[in-house]
Amino acid sequence: MPKTRHWKGRDDNSLLLAEKKAGILKALAHPIRITVFEVLANGEKTVGELVDLLGEKNANTSRHLAVMRAAGLVETSKEGLNVHYSIKLPCLIPLLSFLDDGVCKIADEQSKMAELLSAKGAK
Repeated sequence: MPKTRHWKGRDDNSLLLAEKKAGILKALAHPIRITVFEVLANGEKTVGELVDLLGEKNANTSRHLAVMRAAGLVETSKEGLNVHYSIKLPCLIPLLSFLDDGVCKIADEQSKMAELLSAKGAK
């Protein structure tokens, strides 16, 4: 059982909620898992379909899906021999869109900074 943290001014429920949020973000904190989540946002897929789309090995894709399933990000349904994966938390889709916007903004700022530094070095 994980050690319970106590922070001044935070009750146990808000700490538990913060730990749950961190667990979800940790499960998404890999480029392949983010990509899988974004692919599944367009509809359920089997492991084989994800392997074909991502170009990853079956074992690697399955391992990432297991992490995501354990965190509650995806769920499965079985149809014959095929296991279909789908998003369990569609409320996270807008979060990834916001991150896209943030990444673009940071890239723009870094590009502008590089231009300024380049111009300063040229003087």
